[in-house]
Amino acid sequence: ASPPVGWCGALAGRPALMRIESSDRQAVPGQDKLAALKAGIRNRASFPQEFPDLELTLTDENDLAVVRRVLTPAEYLAAARKEDSASGISPGAEVVVRLHFDTSRVRATGYRLYLFFP
Repeated sequence: ASPPVGWCGALAGRPALMRIESSDRQAVPGQDKLAALKAGIRNRASFPQEFPDLELTLTDENDLAVVRRVLTPAEYLAAARKEDSASGISPGAEVVVRLHFDTSRVRATGYRLYLFFP
């Protein structure tokens, strides 16, 4: 696929060509109230795309949402990657995102992760 018609150099955001390849939530060793999330985001387009926003929903044992948060690229990119955020995700590339979050106020047993472009 090529960039959208009328593309003027700004990065595209085509959700059909971006996907979460894998994700995993685990406890942080020695930190009872922290959880870690690792996710791989792949750009399946033949052109660079902007980094998507991520919606993280923590769920209970019935898969009901207990807390939901939207994370922008500025929030989830590591400091070293923030300077590269303007260049987006290269064609065919996968970016690994790692997040730590406090779970002390919620009783969450699962999660859902969704990417989108606002």
